[in-house]
Amino acid sequence: MDESPQRSEEEARLDRLANLVKRVENFGSGGMSERDLVELPRLYRFAASEIARRETAGGGAAGASVERTRALVARAHAVLHRGLEREKRSLFARAFEFLGREVPRGIRAEWKVIAASFALVYGLAIVSFFVVRHDLDYAWSLMSSEAVSQEIAQLEATAEGEPFRGNFTFGIGQSPTTAGWIMAHNMSVGVIFFGAGLVPPIFLLFLAVNGLMLGTYTAVAAHWGQAGAISSILWCHGVLEIQAIVLAGAGGLVLVRAWIAPGPWSRGHAMALESRRAWKLLAPVFPMLFLAGMIEGFVSPHAPFGVRVAVAVGTGAAMVAWIVLGGRKRSGVPAVPAELARSR
Repeated sequence: MDESPQRSEEEARLDRLANLVKRVENFGSGGMSERDLVELPRLYRFAASEIARRETAGGGAAGASVERTRALVARAHAVLHRGLEREKRSLFARAFEFLGREVPRGIRAEWKVIAASFALVYGLAIVSFFVVRHDLDYAWSLMSSEAVSQEIAQLEATAEGEPFRGNFTFGIGQSPTTAGWIMAHNMSVGVIFFGAGLVPPIFLLFLAVNGLMLGTYTAVAAHWGQAGAISSILWCHGVLEIQAIVLAGAGGLVLVRAWIAPGPWSRGHAMALESRRAWKLLAPVFPMLFLAGMIEGFVSPHAPFGVRVAVAVGTGAAMVAWIVLGGRKRSGVPAVPAELARSR
């Protein structure tokens, strides 16, 4: 007779907790009174102790009762601890941390995939350059005949002693519009390369076409003694641009690897794990292409030869330093003593 009122009181307290949790779930804690805010953690602790008591008591209905109480405690735990792990830093600080530390680590972790992609692009570029430099007729087989014809016409129209500028003949007044168009175009190409990475044969084809085009275009200009002039323009922005689109495709390849060789995981779980690594390769593509577009619109067509070379070398050196040094442990962090390391 004495236990029935006690159980009713316990159930009433659990019902009260359930109502408070529901209010927070639906409307947040902003409209709750001070009394409710104080009562919520107390009822949460009571419900947690009730789980242990009911499990110890046993009985026919104990199993279902314990499960209901455990579910209520889980919901209360969620609303009480909501936001404790939320990042307190600003979005800019988190983005800087991600791009400055996590991305370089991700790139270094996938160096084999990235190095193989670069080897294909630049290997074909070098081979096609020397082939076409030796015999101009090969240019028609290695690059679009329309592009070859257009380049030769531009070269022949270039006055003697004037540096070859290719398609970069727009004035400074057109630079803002042109830079915007270039950035939009290049970013769409980055997305296409990421998609191509999901189908490796297509990605390899894209890399091969770009490598052959790069080498052939430069070699055709070399027959008119203009390889240096056009290279200074192309590489002024191309140091960032070409590396960015290769990174985008490598991100797609990382996801394909999870599908083909998931290891001990299910394919779905492997894809979820690898998607984080793929994002670290894809994320820097867009700021890199943004900067490359600005350079291509404002610097490459208008700056003197020396400035173009300096920009190419500077952006290349900065990119290498970022990848090699970004996210490394500080040298001031003390090393773990050998004795302690062995005892672990």
